[in-house]
Amino acid sequence: MQPNILLVFPDQLRSDWVEPRATVPVRTPNAKALAERGVNFEQAWTPSPICAPARACIATGRRYDRSPVQHNNQNVPAGADTIYRRMADKGYETSTVGKLDLLKGFMDWGADGRHITETGESRLADLGFTRGIDNAGKHDAIYGRERGAREPYMTYLAEIGLADTHDADFRRRDRANIPATVNEIAAGDLPLPDAYTNPDLSPLPDEAYCDNWIGRQAMNELEGLKDTGKPWFLTVNFAGPHEPLDVTERMRDRWKDVAFPEPVDGSPDPRHQMIRQNYAAMIEVIDDWLGRFLAFLDETGQRDNTLVVFASDHGEMLGDHRLWAKSIPDENSVRVPMIVAGAGVSARDRSVRTPVSLLDMAKTFLDFSGAPGEGMEGDSLRGLLEGEAEPETRLVFSGLGPWRAVTDGRFKLVAGDWRAIRPGKMQFTEFEPEGLDTVALFDLDEDPEERRDIAAAHPEIRDRLLEAIRDDMARR
Repeated sequence: MQPNILLVFPDQLRSDWVEPRATVPVRTPNAKALAERGVNFEQAWTPSPICAPARACIATGRRYDRSPVQHNNQNVPAGADTIYRRMADKGYETSTVGKLDLLKGFMDWGADGRHITETGESRLADLGFTRGIDNAGKHDAIYGRERGAREPYMTYLAEIGLADTHDADFRRRDRANIPATVNEIAAGDLPLPDAYTNPDLSPLPDEAYCDNWIGRQAMNELEGLKDTGKPWFLTVNFAGPHEPLDVTERMRDRWKDVAFPEPVDGSPDPRHQMIRQNYAAMIEVIDDWLGRFLAFLDETGQRDNTLVVFASDHGEMLGDHRLWAKSIPDENSVRVPMIVAGAGVSARDRSVRTPVSLLDMAKTFLDFSGAPGEGMEGDSLRGLLEGEAEPETRLVFSGLGPWRAVTDGRFKLVAGDWRAIRPGKMQFTEFEPEGLDTVALFDLDEDPEERRDIAAAHPEIRDRLLEAIRDDMARR
């Protein structure tokens, strides 16, 4: 039997800010409950810690070096072989809501979110989606409006008279393109970025807040999918907790008295508490919608026939080591939450330490749907979901622009000279062959904050992992 598949996919969510792995006082009871009836993958990596490349790797089943999307300005090309097309070919209704980020470079979402071309064809359908809508991300919605591009969320705000209000609010919230390199940060304290520190509350009512709008679109899709008579796949792509950390008054009030640990090696600043409270508030909204989706599956008798995955495209530095956003090989940037439960998952309340990749999630969807997996990278996680023993060794990879990284779950090697490159330019910088001569090795068990480079002390581990990166890149 082909199960339904529900992927709940926030943007820029740290793995250690989601229960049951959370190390801070977040409130994610629905993610925790999902883990209790399924499997929590503790060491899940993104194939690339930035939006479009990560999502394109999943869609095409390709590691970063073999993906058609290397940075946020590129699109998945027309006619690409995607997991969504393969599932549709096996009889699935395939749908998406929220910020898909596979076609963002075109900026042609349209009010209906179908990316209709001048010839009347739908780019969204070309990706393999039989239905659904794609909206812009937080920043792109504003940039697109500047260029006269329409997209569903801003169209909704215009209809209720709030588009200008939201536009003006976001123009006060600068982007998080931190202008300093890691080397410059190490040389002295720099101001915290405005995209995180802006204290203004969102002027929108809660029902118009972007992730609540996306949640409603998802509920509408779930309602429509249940009556199609076909198995279905739905990916719900929340815009949060991506910066800017815009929250409504109600969201802020629920967290204003909660104390969070300060960032690791962060700049002393009282605003860190507000930043972390706002980030937690955004996560709580998403977790609440996860609970509503699960309740709907229960109410409609679909719980036992639906595979549910909660994950994210990449992490967030959130001020640790005075760094923000993503793009770098630090664990808080490349590690993501991944919780799986539901149809076909016989393991219960299981934590898996074996390193896995979002690519494995894509291969798992093909496995459960009965669609062919040939030519797609990664491995199906079905065995682990059914209770099989964890393998003794496994490698997963991540990369962006000038760096590549690999881990076996304990040791992590990073290759490339990336510390002198500004984060905003990281994705547009080529990997140079001599980058393989610049490496750092970390023992994640003994040094989870990646403070001590042990490459010189453990040449055998360094060389083994470096050779794995060389082999992986050679298969471009």
